[in-house]
Amino acid sequence: MNTKDSVMVLATTFKDKGDWTVEQQFVLQMGSSYLFAHGLGTPLEKDAVTDIEIPEDGEYRLWVRTKNWTAFWSEGKTPGIFQVKIDGVADPAEFGVGKTPLDVKAGIDFPEDLDTSREARAKRAQWYWQKGGTYTLSRGRHSIALHDLMGLDGRCDAIILTRSDEEPGDSLEDYRSLRAALLGNDAPADRGHYDFVIVGAGMSGLCAAIAAARLGLKVALIQDRYILGGNNSSEVRVGLGGQINMPPYPSLGYILNEIGPDRIGNARGAHHYQDWKKWDVIAAEPNISLFAGYTVVEAEMKDGKIAAVTAVEATEQTKIRISGELFSDCTGDAHLAVMAGARTMMGREARSEFGETLAPEKADDFTMGVSIEWYCEDWNTPCSFPDSLDWGLKLDEDTVEPVHRANCYGEVGMRDDQIADAENIRDYGMYVAYSTFSYCKNRLAKKEDWECTHLTWVSHVSGKRESRRIVGDLILREQDLTRPIPYEDGTCTTTWRIDQHYPMEKNSADYPGEEWMSYGKLCPIDPYAIPYRCLYSRDVPNLFMAGRDISVTHVALGSVRVMRTCAMMGEVVGMAATVCRRREVLPRAVYTDWFQDLVELMKKGTGRTDVPYTQFYHQVDRTGHQAEDR
Repeated sequence: MNTKDSVMVLATTFKDKGDWTVEQQFVLQMGSSYLFAHGLGTPLEKDAVTDIEIPEDGEYRLWVRTKNWTAFWSEGKTPGIFQVKIDGVADPAEFGVGKTPLDVKAGIDFPEDLDTSREARAKRAQWYWQKGGTYTLSRGRHSIALHDLMGLDGRCDAIILTRSDEEPGDSLEDYRSLRAALLGNDAPADRGHYDFVIVGAGMSGLCAAIAAARLGLKVALIQDRYILGGNNSSEVRVGLGGQINMPPYPSLGYILNEIGPDRIGNARGAHHYQDWKKWDVIAAEPNISLFAGYTVVEAEMKDGKIAAVTAVEATEQTKIRISGELFSDCTGDAHLAVMAGARTMMGREARSEFGETLAPEKADDFTMGVSIEWYCEDWNTPCSFPDSLDWGLKLDEDTVEPVHRANCYGEVGMRDDQIADAENIRDYGMYVAYSTFSYCKNRLAKKEDWECTHLTWVSHVSGKRESRRIVGDLILREQDLTRPIPYEDGTCTTTWRIDQHYPMEKNSADYPGEEWMSYGKLCPIDPYAIPYRCLYSRDVPNLFMAGRDISVTHVALGSVRVMRTCAMMGEVVGMAATVCRRREVLPRAVYTDWFQDLVELMKKGTGRTDVPYTQFYHQVDRTGHQAEDR
């Protein structure tokens, strides 16, 4: 295909996106952001619409890049279906049904000998080009619209109209090549040079940016979403856990007090998470340049250090380049570190590797999982919800959890690759939520109790606990926390018990390998100062990290991963970056030569103490357990 006979349009660039949602979580896995019909079981009212320019008169074949998001777990019909309209006329195909051994068609009967292996199911659930009809189009402008059919997460990445008989390839490499051929590959726009470039604006990234900016650094803060706060944002809705303002540096944590909500709890209303507090504090800092909606896709290296990053915007998908002296990976997933060639760890280390009593005998790929928060509400009006019998999770009176709100023990993906399988993991969390609500509405023995229950909100953003961890000069271990073993470079304090999650035994028996309920094993610790050497990369000399991707074992992560603790890590990293710039050194030299400079900054803190202190509720108990940040 080429630009003479083919036209490609990216769904996120539609002029009017209607009620469709831009989804940018999986750019690194599937190559693009996309549009997503997140209607909670009610078809979207407003189509996404745009115009395209047809280069010549002729017969044009329609191709749509989409996926059957339920195909991994269900061999039946999928709810994620939509239509494409050309000049107001709907194509006969229902898109999003997936590739099958037979003709692609909604509602198809699967053969009895259909391969149901994990590999075959994954292939059926992959992104692919689905063929539509042929259209006689004149040269000039024509309209294209996406029309949702069920409101259950149908998705569209791109549309091609072509006179070529060539079928587009489904692989990520083929997609990238085709996209470059049809849309071009413009050089990224230069957006400046900074003292400190932070990737990720969860609580750790926000605090790192604020601390560094207040100490005089010119800071770039890159966030892949348009909302700040990560797991504590209104998109994910997880409460804060852990204590702040603890010895040996009780001034650490006041930044978190400025930006953190004054309420506890998971899966509450959007206002509960007070996104505005985060925005207001960032906006008030003249030294911070915020790049919201940008996913970092490439690290540019020079002499073994990161020189710059390239990021792509979620809607127009334009690229920018940001260069800097120092960088911090606050992505949680160690994306920047991997792009830069830093060593990372993922899964559970063997007991013998670090001498940890809580570690398994043999290393494996197991991680703590993802929670997809959701809730429903009882109103005065009856409502319906699609029955998931044909496509949903197989539930009965014994296996269903008839709850109105997601619990901290709703957890998926513990046996999956938290990076490569990220979209599949997120989808399974939504699949469980929809299936649970559908069963309660349509088949529960006491379904009359659910007649006026409305599904109010389901997060489509993964609430992650664990993925990759970046190796630093020191890897924090279980025994460091439990004996404890203090280090001379202690910084902020972790207070959460070592909290490791595992699939519930009964849920494992009912859904082997695809569990969705967990429990926590808790090991008490005393408050412990996290060593500074856990906060910078061993391999990339100008890379810091803060958050759940710091240098710890799987076991130790069970304590340090909660958000108030991560926020203080960010504050420390912002201070350490300041020491680096003042002394013209790299992160390791702060430990070896200039640690006292960092100590003085940690004693003073960078948070404001003239604003109301709202974080008293973290003192409910010593671990902050009741903040529900499990």
